[in-house]
Amino acid sequence: MTISRTVAALSSSEIVLELKVLKAIVEPPVQALQARATLKDGYILQINESVGPDFRRYSYHLQKGDAMIKRWDNSPHWKDLKTFPYHVHYGTEAEPKESPEVFIEDILREVKKLLSSNP
Repeated sequence: MTISRTVAALSSSEIVLELKVLKAIVEPPVQALQARATLKDGYILQINESVGPDFRRYSYHLQKGDAMIKRWDNSPHWKDLKTFPYHVHYGTEAEPKESPEVFIEDILREVKKLLSSNP
């Protein structure tokens, strides 16, 4: 994973109306990205990724207005989950659910499904 791959996926997605790169760091061997994508139907996706030789951290936060819809991340808490450290938060639920490791392409596919189910 590289930040250029993430930016390319967002830039070429038909559901992304606007992409703002807030911070991009490429200091080999570490890369980091903070971005905000305005999506169709009033959704916003906050993207935070960082990667190095022996780590990958991410958070993809989907919201509509002030309401959080979903947030996928791999922050190393919630150690009781089978998919630790990978998990997903839903809306205002306090406890996250299990999730596989995800990448931006997975998130974009998920949001496309959401958009198609809410005509």
